[in-house]
Amino acid sequence: MVHFDTLAAQNGFSLGVITLDAPARLNAQSLPMVWAMQEQLDRWRDDPAVVAVLLRGAGERAFCAGGDIKALYHAMCDPLLIDEADAFFAHEYTLCMELRRYPKPVLAWGNGVVMGGGFGLFASSSHRVVTENSMLAMPEVAIGLFPDVGASLWLQSFADGAGRLMALSGIRINAADALAVGAADAALAASTWPMLLATLAELPWSGAGNGDALLLHGTLNALSSAQPCPLPSAQWPDVQDEVVALMAGNDLQAVSARLSAYAGSNAWLAEAAAQHRAGSPHSIALAWTMAECAATVSDVALLVLEIAAARHCLRHGDFREGVRAKLIDRDGLPHWRACTLQQAQADAQAMLAAARV
Repeated sequence: MVHFDTLAAQNGFSLGVITLDAPARLNAQSLPMVWAMQEQLDRWRDDPAVVAVLLRGAGERAFCAGGDIKALYHAMCDPLLIDEADAFFAHEYTLCMELRRYPKPVLAWGNGVVMGGGFGLFASSSHRVVTENSMLAMPEVAIGLFPDVGASLWLQSFADGAGRLMALSGIRINAADALAVGAADAALAASTWPMLLATLAELPWSGAGNGDALLLHGTLNALSSAQPCPLPSAQWPDVQDEVVALMAGNDLQAVSARLSAYAGSNAWLAEAAAQHRAGSPHSIALAWTMAECAATVSDVALLVLEIAAARHCLRHGDFREGVRAKLIDRDGLPHWRACTLQQAQADAQAMLAAARV
């Protein structure tokens, strides 16, 4: 479920507020929720009284944990429902692309879990705020999917190989890491949400998208300086140079071999290596190949490729088995399709080449 409200501001303007309200499943999105958000964002885009949008999750545990993976699993198991799974991914990906192009500032309040499709909403927003509770990840290689919702593009913008490491391992980062790698713009304590709303209501909004975006940026900087967030200790900066070395180059085989063989003392990087070794070879290969494609195609072309890749994963990949092992039977023992990483890479390239025809 998703709720829409408006917050009155100065000069007759208002801010649209979107609240993802499914706390029992960590605000994971369903197809009706995606549809509703897209329709409301379209209305607010055309409403001159609405100058900005705020996006948050209900409860204290999560901004959004992604899509409703269990529902997608049941759709994969039923030929009569598979089209609904196709529709979910197509509309979810389109929503994130439209957010990246939205002409008004969008502030995402990334408190708690920010994962998968939730990370897509967060990363696609113009102003990304984390709290001391934030935990961000793109864990798709663990369940046989691929880092989607435009992540093939925006993960590459993270500093010094951090995005590539996240894509190939699914490793989590905290709020301090998110600021360090460029995945977030500001940090505020979770308790400051009411103060943030009150501050935003008093701003001199103009109705000019670029001007209002700068106004919001300056306000967030001022608030984060005046009200320092109690951040956890950062994990990535301690191994920044190691990550750069591990992720270097354009050869997936070499990168995977280095990461898999990591035997250093850093627990966070060791966890990333273990998750990479346990991940689906087809997902790892698809993550890499999609990132290569994203560097050379338009936003719309990437959307088409993502939709094609998701359709393939729903029918032919490791996605169903990964979800079974992780969330349905919970045995933690996925039986990935037996093949080498080299063969998985060839399969991914062939599938995407066919999608481009």
